Amino acid sequence: METNVGGQFTSFLQRPLTILRVICIVFAIVVFGCISAGGYGKYTDQCLFNERTGACHYGVGIGVIAFLGCIAFLAIEVQFDTINNPDTKKYIVLADIGFSALWCFLWFVGFCFLADMWRRQDKRSFSSSQVNNCQAAIAFSFFSIIAWGGLSVMAFSRYRQMVTEFEYSRDNLSGDTYTSPYASFPTPQGQGDPYQSQPFSSPPTNSVGNENTDEKYTPPPY
Repeated sequence: METNVGGQFTSFLQRPLTILRVICIVFAIVVFGCISAGGYGKYTDQCLFNERTGACHYGVGIGVIAFLGCIAFLAIEVQFDTINNPDTKKYIVLADIGFSALWCFLWFVGFCFLADMWRRQDKRSFSSSQVNNCQAAIAFSFFSIIAWGGLSVMAFSRYRQMVTEFEYSRDNLSGDTYTSPYASFPTPQGQGDPYQSQPFSSPPTNSVGNENTDEKYTPPPY
């Protein structure tokens, strides 16, 4: 039993969707961790992205929510195969598509926002650790765009596969009989199947018996 559970957990960790979601978690931790640790001044507590507090708050906010969202979807993914209701599975996959696509867009906005604010900022008074933290936050914001875009594509592919399987199973379980594209052989009314002989039917009448009995066969003279 323990071997079976361990094998299922190993198989779950090796899924491409699980691996990509773990990568998104790591990227989110790097972004909000770098901004929280080195995105503010040591003494003034001002945001180092052109002194725009909103830029730091935006990066930390989408990073934390992305982290929590990935954890939630991973927890659902563990129990996904045990869900028997197809409608519930469909809603979960649709939620995954919507959340992944939205966060792909928000990461794109965050990358553009942070990169533009960092470009305008005077960096001569910053320490090397502050510069590295800010640049790492910008770089992993860009990487998050690719990762969350991949999640969106994989979730959409899973949704299409689920719809195809549902339509196939519905067609097989509907009980519809197969209809031949060719017309059946016409059968006169009351005669039944033309390919079966009727029981107790009289043998066919010999055509010779219908001829005149007075006419006999005469052999030719030799």
